[in-house]
Amino acid sequence: MAVFRARLLLAGAFSALLAACSPAPKVVPVEGIAFPVVLITGQDPTNAAPHRADIETSARDLSLMRVERYSTLASPPIVIDSNARIYDMNEIEGAHGGLWMMVNPTGLMPITFQLTERREQGPDAARGLISACEFLGRDIDSERRVARVARLASVQTIPKMIAIIEEMPLPEVAD
Repeated sequence: MAVFRARLLLAGAFSALLAACSPAPKVVPVEGIAFPVVLITGQDPTNAAPHRADIETSARDLSLMRVERYSTLASPPIVIDSNARIYDMNEIEGAHGGLWMMVNPTGLMPITFQLTERREQGPDAARGLISACEFLGRDIDSERRVARVARLASVQTIPKMIAIIEEMPLPEVAD
């Protein structure tokens, strides 16, 4: 009986060790993702910046970030590429220091970063992340946002989701 308990204990310890040794997230170069991409920022509830989804059309665009967004990052932004691959944007470093940012508070600053794959992947995971955003693209009207989220539920590809996010708000028409 003692031998059985010892083997059971050893097997449990080995299982725990294997679980703790899960592989590190895969790091992907920006050249390895499909553009355009959805960039989601502000998803941390403690973040002062709004939770928003924007479209970046190239690696160059993705490597530029508005100073106000950079300075309010509380959690890694999320990048969803056109193939429904989802990444965390980690180790973000701005090219300029605090003085430059104070002089250019609304400017675009070059950044470097590392993309690491998330566990959840695919259109359903992407739709959930996008639909949770307070702002989709240039639209700031809550009624239009609700309508866009409803339309997102019916599409299955990232390019179609991007088209919904990117569409221009309709102008107000006087009766």
